Amino acid sequence: MPFAGWAGDLPADMDLGIPYQKEALANSLRCLETTRGDDERIARTRNFVAENLAYFGDAQAAIALLRGSRPHYHVPSGCVDAAMVFLGHGQHNAVHHLLGLALDLLPFAAGRGAELVQFQILRMATVTRDEEVLQRAWLAEKLTQKDLRNPYQAFVQDWKPSFWNGLLDRMFPDRHWQDLAKQATRDEEISWKAERTVDYFSGLLFLREAEARVRTRQSYPTSWIRFVEAGIRAPAINTRPAGLSAELVELAVLEGRPKAALILVEGTWRQLGEWAPQMTGMYRIERDLAFVLAGIQEAGSQREEAKRRISKRTEILLKHLDPFEQMVQLPLLAEAFHALKEPEQAQAAWKTAAELCLKNQNPESQSTGLMRIWMSYARVNAWPTKEIEALLIKTEKRLPEEYAKVNF
Repeated sequence: MPFAGWAGDLPADMDLGIPYQKEALANSLRCLETTRGDDERIARTRNFVAENLAYFGDAQAAIALLRGSRPHYHVPSGCVDAAMVFLGHGQHNAVHHLLGLALDLLPFAAGRGAELVQFQILRMATVTRDEEVLQRAWLAEKLTQKDLRNPYQAFVQDWKPSFWNGLLDRMFPDRHWQDLAKQATRDEEISWKAERTVDYFSGLLFLREAEARVRTRQSYPTSWIRFVEAGIRAPAINTRPAGLSAELVELAVLEGRPKAALILVEGTWRQLGEWAPQMTGMYRIERDLAFVLAGIQEAGSQREEAKRRISKRTEILLKHLDPFEQMVQLPLLAEAFHALKEPEQAQAAWKTAAELCLKNQNPESQSTGLMRIWMSYARVNAWPTKEIEALLIKTEKRLPEEYAKVNF
């Protein structure tokens, strides 16, 4: 059933205290609406924008954008991702409405991972104690045809472990994160990866709820941190453990523990050093770490190291990634440079991205590039140089002609 009152009681701006460049954001949203072409890429792009709108605190705009997306199985996941951003700020009203929208749109994902989104909603609604959403999520079993009661009970034990499970967790903190068995079959490997993905989500969920509680001077269970730390130590299948580690950094900063945060930053850097440049999840993590270091007074040497890292990342990216990936990842590194008080290097990275966008032969990619570059400026409350602005304007003006060539 439709989620009644999905945005009627939500302010247009939740005012999370995050400054951003409003004109740059407006330009990004305008460029987003020029996108035509592949439905899957467009759905992922709109999810990216919704998550950024959540970062800015605009729940109403995020909901409107997701609700206005073309039917696609990625859209419910976008609702959950945006809700996760608000959760870290304790904005349970926004979380409630976004999870309700995810359930409204869950039929889009039938046969394409709807049960995973359902399970994510069950866990998030449990942590926020949202009985209405929790009840609706259980009713979604009629759509997904999956019995999630056993894995849900396993999650509850991670969220609120019994005395016995709590004792076992302290004695054997890695017991939830077992490595893939040797000589495992293909089906066993698929099952193991799915379980690992679910656990990473739980870890992020616990950290975001912990952040929200710290912001309101409330405590949280130390068992959540043990669970996350075990996940960070576990053999990785992607960059998500490094993402959890970066989130631990943010939590330490919120708790007023700068020395611990700096130790965690260096640990996260070591994890990122294991990945090839094609693992694009690392660029967002590097950006987030730069943001954190910019705000820690004691981080002088680490800020200098971060500058060297971002410079090296930029050099490697330009050497090894294809032009489209360069275009969409360079703005993240530009944001890192900007946070680290290196405006010239930031504008150089944005300029390269803008030049790549102009040269791209696919107008859909150009629309995406324009959106991401303007969104990048919005996130750091900055504005392009006149030369870069001219490149962006030129590319956008040519879009109708370029789309006409490919008949999108």
